[in-house]
Amino acid sequence: MENIKRREALKRTAWIMGGVLSAPTVAGILNGCTPKPELTWTPTFFSEDQARLVMQIAEGILPETDTPGAKSLGVPGFIEEMVSVVYDQGAREAFIKGLEQFEADCDSQMGDSFIALAPEKQTEFLQKQNSELKNWENGRPFFWTIKELTIVGYYTTEYGATEALQYQAIPVEYHGCSPLSETGNGKVWAT
Repeated sequence: MENIKRREALKRTAWIMGGVLSAPTVAGILNGCTPKPELTWTPTFFSEDQARLVMQIAEGILPETDTPGAKSLGVPGFIEEMVSVVYDQGAREAFIKGLEQFEADCDSQMGDSFIALAPEKQTEFLQKQNSELKNWENGRPFFWTIKELTIVGYYTTEYGATEALQYQAIPVEYHGCSPLSETGNGKVWAT
């Protein structure tokens, strides 16, 4: 039996392991451990990649904190429903084109796809997109549209309407001139 030094044993082990690891495993290791986010609904209009992107953008706009975020309330599914059912063909195409441009802009400005970015880098990119909403030279910015859909989707969920907004199923009385402190301190009513 041959006596080998520790260094030689490690080299041989590395060679053996190199033969055992598959190409997808090596690619996964080299790309880091950022798994694709699990979808919270089954997309019928968006591709899975588009659905994941919409889900991450919506969650970045309204993240989970001490209150539920857009993803846990099903807002991405709402966005897909609005785009696929309510929007006309031209608006659907514009939305998909905007989604593709969003991803291309993220890749060129941040060096990676939006989903692959760390959460703080996603937030940084979303803030950058938000700060550019003043520019309407080429029509309505895509980020304006997806932000609007996210907010509308959030506040039309049961949680958004009953917890985030004031809610009284059947307002019994109308008081025309009331102090703000008695009418919810300026909190918007859902009903």
